Amino acid sequence: MHITSSEYKQKIISTAIVTIGAFLGFQALSYVLGLYQISSYVWMSIYIYAFHVFWLTFLFDLHFKKKPLLAEIHLSRTWAHMLWGGIKDRVSHMLNWHYFRHYQNFLILPGIIYWSVVVLLFLNPFANELKQLIIASSTLALGVVYWHFKEVFSKNLEAHEWSLHILALAKLFAAFLIYSAVFGVTRYYGFGLEFLGLAVFAMTFLLVYQALFQHKLLSFNVFFFILLIASIVSIASVWVYFYWNTNYLTGGLVMLAVYNSLWGMLHHHLDNNLTCKLVVEYLLMLVFALSILFTTHDFSSRIG
Repeated sequence: MHITSSEYKQKIISTAIVTIGAFLGFQALSYVLGLYQISSYVWMSIYIYAFHVFWLTFLFDLHFKKKPLLAEIHLSRTWAHMLWGGIKDRVSHMLNWHYFRHYQNFLILPGIIYWSVVVLLFLNPFANELKQLIIASSTLALGVVYWHFKEVFSKNLEAHEWSLHILALAKLFAAFLIYSAVFGVTRYYGFGLEFLGLAVFAMTFLLVYQALFQHKLLSFNVFFFILLIASIVSIASVWVYFYWNTNYLTGGLVMLAVYNSLWGMLHHHLDNNLTCKLVVEYLLMLVFALSILFTTHDFSSRIG
């Protein structure tokens, strides 16, 4: 019981450290952007992300080690030996393909959330209240993802059902962020439909791929469904770009509704429990969500 309690506290502390680090990084980016130092903002966002990945890779304990480093003290004759053993333990997962493929998959969500925030902050350099809302909500989502990170790897790549449900909310929020970011940067900087379609396709592919991997439903046979969903969402994004009248955040909500319905039906299909009733329910939820969004805006203007 003592060991379990100790491990639980260690998870809380290490997750809190990396989450607070993400929050402070976002705040630093917000401050630099408020000064309108664009070049510094771009380079700082790259450096912060690189440091974040480094921390997650080598310092954020994923429980790959066979035994804690302190347990080696009595077996080690020198501190140098102990230090070298600790370093090898920290990087061993990078040399194990089984763990490395899980590790790189779990980096997808933090990466999507991080770069979405970077783009959304850039689109709103002086809207302090909006920036703080984006930072706070995104930091919370990252905390959920990092906690799941800990849970899965500490339990030998097994996750509880409740953990997956909570993570699903973080995934939906990540989808909303990335779709909003893509819409915003496409609209404001005139990147064109090719960029919009390809970016939405790529991000949707990553979101579905990552979700299927975590649910252990990924196989060569399902790649067609991943490509199909990514294509449908990409085509829908082009329609939204042409006809949606309001800002990119509500445009992101439209794309989220489309993505969530398609992903939900695919998930049930692969679990062999998709029924006509479930299909109708997902379609009704999609229509209901779109109806609310459509009826609250007129179509006299374009996305702005």
